[in-house]
Amino acid sequence: MPRNMNTAFAIFVLILFTLQGCISQTNSAGGNGILESDDKNGFDRPDPDVYECFDYDNWNRCFITHIPESINETSRAPLIVELHGWAASAFETRDHTEVAQFADNVGAIVVHAEGIIVANSTLDMGGNEEAWNAGYCCGDALAFEIDDVGYLREVIRLTLERYPIDENRVYLTGWSNGCMMAQRMALEASDVITAVACTSGYLSFHEAEGYSPIPVMEIHGFLDENTQYTNTINWGLVDENRRNLESMQTGAVENMYDWANYNDCESSLPDRNEPGTIYSIQGFTECGNDSEVALITVHAGGHNLYGKDQCNSDYVWNCLGNQGLYDLNQLQWDFLSRFSKVVNDE
Repeated sequence: MPRNMNTAFAIFVLILFTLQGCISQTNSAGGNGILESDDKNGFDRPDPDVYECFDYDNWNRCFITHIPESINETSRAPLIVELHGWAASAFETRDHTEVAQFADNVGAIVVHAEGIIVANSTLDMGGNEEAWNAGYCCGDALAFEIDDVGYLREVIRLTLERYPIDENRVYLTGWSNGCMMAQRMALEASDVITAVACTSGYLSFHEAEGYSPIPVMEIHGFLDENTQYTNTINWGLVDENRRNLESMQTGAVENMYDWANYNDCESSLPDRNEPGTIYSIQGFTECGNDSEVALITVHAGGHNLYGKDQCNSDYVWNCLGNQGLYDLNQLQWDFLSRFSKVVNDE
């Protein structure tokens, strides 16, 4: 082969290996749910359809992250952490609640963390399904004494470290067991959580050492067929973990008063009373740290208060949604977005 052809071939091979190296790096970066950074964003954009997992407390824990296209490196976006209910995955919950689409409109980053699931669990009640250790509920997370508070703290820490988030606006939402877990996080992680607004679940953990008042709102259907509006005494018949005084002394109104007590609210009776045809709002507005407590009662609401139905063989209750009568994400956001760790926007 002529000398000039040898030189050209060598240059071609060198370029080819260089390109292969670039391709290999890109594939490796994307294999853990993280895509390469680009000039538009200035940070590593996560793949919203791939779990990112890490070891925590000898368990493999996973979560997914959604970042609206409008977010760039100069943004100071709020963070919404949404927690699924028992037996519902992060992906199923994102599809059900449609919070990602809502977040695109308000410019919020959304994380869906995944509760623990233990394969081949022999637990009589609630085993072998995703669950959170929210106190006296639920499933394998409770049975194995999973440290979900520590895990969620780590998810929040990683997210704040990587993305352009305003650390003063970290909000939690959740449904059912996820709502219970969100409220436990409020009580045990008030140093990092700004406010909580969740649906169809009660606080089932009452150790408040180190708690500093933060705003809490719970939304509950008066006809909730799973977590009854008045109390959850019926669960004690099937779940021995709930055969205790704390689980019996529950209910939407009592949950509101519990938080009024934790938040050092001034009034002995709700000073916010807003009746309505579809739902009513009660609450306390004069509380410690400029916090508030609110209860939205959906008069004809069941366990599923979101817009979309949840009808399949895995869900024997909580089927019908709200049929578009109200936007649950908007109700939660109207409450959450008013609060910051630094400034109360009210």
